[in-house]
Amino acid sequence: MQQPAATVAPPPAGSPGLAGAWGALARSRSVRLLLAIELVVVLAVVGQLWSTRRQVLEAEQRDIGALAGAMAAQADATLEAAAAALGTTRDELARGLLQPGAPGADALLRAHIAGLPQFLALGVADADGRPVASSRGTHGARAPLAGRDFFVAARDGTPGALHLSLPYVARAEDPAAVSVAMDWRDADGRFRGVVMLEADPDFLDRAFATLSPSADTRMAIYRRDLGLVADGPGDNTRAWAQDDAAHGLWNDPQRGQAREVRLPGGEVRLVSARALARAPLLLVVSRNRAAALAPWTRQAWLVGGFAGSALLVTLLMGLRNAREQARRIASEAALAAGQARMLRAFQAAQEGAWEWNPATGQAYLSPRMKELLGLARDAEIGDETGATALLHPDDIEPLRSAFLDHVQGLSGPFDRVFRVRTPDGGWRHVRTRGLSTTGPDGPMLSGTATDVSEELRAREERQRLEEQLGRARRMEALGALAGGVAHDFNNILAAVIGYGELARDGAAPGSAAQRQLDQVLLAGQRGRALVERILAFSRGAPRAHQPLRLQPLVDEVLKLLASSLPAGTTLASRLQAPDAVVRGDATAVFEAVMNLCTNGLQAMPQGGTLSVELSRVELAHERQLFEGRLAPGAYACLVVQDQGTGIAEQVLPHLFEPFFTTRGADATGGTHRGTGLGLAVVHGVVVDLGGAIDLHTRCGEGTRFELYLPWSDEAVAEDPAGAHAGVVPLGDGEALLVVDDEPALVELATELLAGLGYEPFGVDSSAEALRRFQAEPERFALLLTDEVMPGLSGTALAEAVHTIRPELPVVLVSGWGGPQFEQRAARAGISVTLAKPLTRDELAQAVACALRG
Repeated sequence: MQQPAATVAPPPAGSPGLAGAWGALARSRSVRLLLAIELVVVLAVVGQLWSTRRQVLEAEQRDIGALAGAMAAQADATLEAAAAALGTTRDELARGLLQPGAPGADALLRAHIAGLPQFLALGVADADGRPVASSRGTHGARAPLAGRDFFVAARDGTPGALHLSLPYVARAEDPAAVSVAMDWRDADGRFRGVVMLEADPDFLDRAFATLSPSADTRMAIYRRDLGLVADGPGDNTRAWAQDDAAHGLWNDPQRGQAREVRLPGGEVRLVSARALARAPLLLVVSRNRAAALAPWTRQAWLVGGFAGSALLVTLLMGLRNAREQARRIASEAALAAGQARMLRAFQAAQEGAWEWNPATGQAYLSPRMKELLGLARDAEIGDETGATALLHPDDIEPLRSAFLDHVQGLSGPFDRVFRVRTPDGGWRHVRTRGLSTTGPDGPMLSGTATDVSEELRAREERQRLEEQLGRARRMEALGALAGGVAHDFNNILAAVIGYGELARDGAAPGSAAQRQLDQVLLAGQRGRALVERILAFSRGAPRAHQPLRLQPLVDEVLKLLASSLPAGTTLASRLQAPDAVVRGDATAVFEAVMNLCTNGLQAMPQGGTLSVELSRVELAHERQLFEGRLAPGAYACLVVQDQGTGIAEQVLPHLFEPFFTTRGADATGGTHRGTGLGLAVVHGVVVDLGGAIDLHTRCGEGTRFELYLPWSDEAVAEDPAGAHAGVVPLGDGEALLVVDDEPALVELATELLAGLGYEPFGVDSSAEALRRFQAEPERFALLLTDEVMPGLSGTALAEAVHTIRPELPVVLVSGWGGPQFEQRAARAGISVTLAKPLTRDELAQAVACALRG
C-alpha cells in the first residue's frame, strides 16, 4: 500500500503578502505582548463600564421605587380622607340624621366636603341609582347611576368598602370625573343606596408632576380588573398604560421591588409597583430604560472609541514591523504550496513518475512507480533490467521498441499499456505516457504511469452487458416471431385434430379409415408437441403455475436418462435439496431439465461423466449472470456439467436462439440433425419461472450450466391427476357463448360442445359476442373465447362481460397469448386457460371445471 507522503498545506486563498504579514505578526513576541496588554485594558474598561451600567440601573430603580412609595402614600391619604367623609355621611344616613330630599340635606353635604378641596362634589343615590342629594344641589337632573361600575360594586361588595370608578362623563356638558363610592344601608343592613364623592381623574396623581425626576417617567393606577383609574397628570391619553404588565404585577408578591419589564412593542421599562392600602388599587411607576441609561451610553461610546483607536494603532504598528518578513514568508509558502499541490495530484491520481536515459540505460522510478512495477517502494533500481523484472515477457521488447521509436521521432506521443505480474499470480495492466527531451546527457525520456486494470475490467464488463442486452433483444424479437407463427399453426392443428377426432368417432371400428385417421391424429399430436416447444421459448403459452417439488422431478429425469446412456458415458448426481419448491408448470420444468441433460450427453460423443447437482443458494447481494440478473434471496440451483468439447466463443451470442444448432449429421453416418430448440426451451422455462442462467465453458474442457430458480415457501398440493381419468363430463343443456376469429374453429367448438350436451352459440367476432351478451346477459352460463383476435382480445372481452356479470365463468383458449399472458388472464378473472390445439376430452374437462368449480 502506498504510504502518504508529508505535504505542506497551501496558504489560504487571498493575498500572499497579507497572509505573510499576519504570520509574522503572530510570531513577533513584542507584538503579541502589546496585544495582550491592550486586550487586558479593553477587558478592564468593558468590565468597569458594565459595572457602572449596573450601578446606574440600581440607582434609577431605587428612585422609581421611592417615587412609587411616595405616590402610594399620598394616594392612600387622599382615599383615607374620602373614606372618612363617606363614612360620616353613611352613618348619618343610617341613623336618620340626614334625610335625602329634606331641607338642609344638600347644605349638610356641602359642609362635609368643605375640607376636601381635591373632590368636586358629595352626593347620595337611592337603591335604584337615582340621585337624591348632592352638595351641588342639582341632583334631580342627573341620570340614574344603577348601571355604573362603582354603584354595582358598592351594592354587591363588602359593606363599608371604598369603590372607585373609571373616568366617565355623566352629561355631555360635564368634564370627565371619577367617583369614590361607599354603600348606604339601614339599621337592618338592607341596601338603600350609595354615598359618592366626585373628583377630577387626576385627583390621586396631581403631585406626580412635581415629584417626577424626568419627563419620561410615567405613572398609572389600576383596579383589580385592570381598569385604568389614572394614568398620570394630563388629559388621560393612556400615554403609558400597559394592562398586560399590570396584570403580571398584581399577581407578583415581589411587586414592590423595582424590575425591568419588556412591553409587547419591544420597549424595556424600569417598573416599580405599590398596592394601595385603602382600596384595591395598584400604583405603577416606570421609566424607559434607554432614557435612564443615556448618560452611561454616551460615556461608553467615548471609552469604546478610545480603546478601539488604541487597538487599531497597535495592529498597524505590528503589521508595519511584519511587512519585511511577509515577502519572504509568502514566497516560501508559495513554493511549498506548489510542491504540495503537485504531490497531492500524484497521490490522488495514484500515478508514478519515471525517467529513462536510453544512452546509459539509467532509470529513475518514484516510489509509486516501483509499486506499479511490482517492486518494493524502497527497492534500489540502477538500470532498466531491474525495472522490467516482473513485466510480461511479451511486453518487454515492444515497450523498449516504442521507447526508442519515440526518442528517434519515428512515432507520435508515447502512450503504451503493459502487464505486470501481481503477488497473487495475476496481471496488472499499467498505462504509461511520456515525452522525450534533450538534456546535457543526450535524449531523456520522462513520463508517468497509472494502474488501468479496473478501467479495462469495467470496459470488458460494459461490453459483456451490451452483448447480453443485444442477445436479450434478439431473443425477444425471435420469441415474438416464433409465438406468432406458432399461434397460426395452432389454429390449423386445432382444426386438424378436432375434425380428425370427429371423423374417427364416425368411422367403423377396425376399418381402414379409422386406422388412417389414427395416423392423422398421431401426426397432429407430434405437431402439437413441436408447437409447445416453440411456445416454451416464446413464453406466451398458457401455463398453470403452481408450487412443485423440484428434486423428485430431477430424479425422474435422471432415471429416464440412466436407462439409455451411450457407451462410455456415466451419470453422477448430487441432489441435496429435498425441500426445494419452485412455482411453475411441472411439464415445462421436466422438459427443460431433460433438454439440458440431453444436450450435455450429446456434447460428449467420446464418452465422459455428466454431473447433475441440486442445492439451495442464498444470495445476499444482487448478482449478474451470463443470462439474467438475480435479486437477493433464496434460489434452487440446478447444475449440469459435462466433459465435452465446450462451446466456441462465436457460438455464445446465439446459444439460446431457437432453431440455432451446431450439430450436423451424427458420427454414425445418420442424417439426424438438432432442431435447435433444446436450449431455447430451457431459456424460456427458466425466464418464465423468474430465474436466470449462468454458463462456464472452455473449449476442450466441457461446459457447466447453472440454473437459478426462485425458491418458493408455498405448500405443494397433492397431485389430483387421475381423479377423473377416463370419465368425460357431460353438460346439462347449459348455454355457452363461443368466440374465435377463425370460423372453422368456431364451427368445430360448437359441434364438440353440442356433442357433450351443451347448447353452444358461436360467433367469429369479439365485438359481436359482446353485443349478444349485453342483449341477454343472464342467458349464458359460460364464455369460451380465444385470446388473440381483431378488436377486443379474449382478456379484454372477459373484463367487459365481468362488468355486467362478475360471476360469469370464462374459459380462455389460446395458442399464444403474447407477453404477460398469465398476468392479464388473472386480472381479467379468467376461470380456466387452455392451450391450443386441444382434444375433446380436454375441452370437456375445462368447461366442467369452470361451471362446477
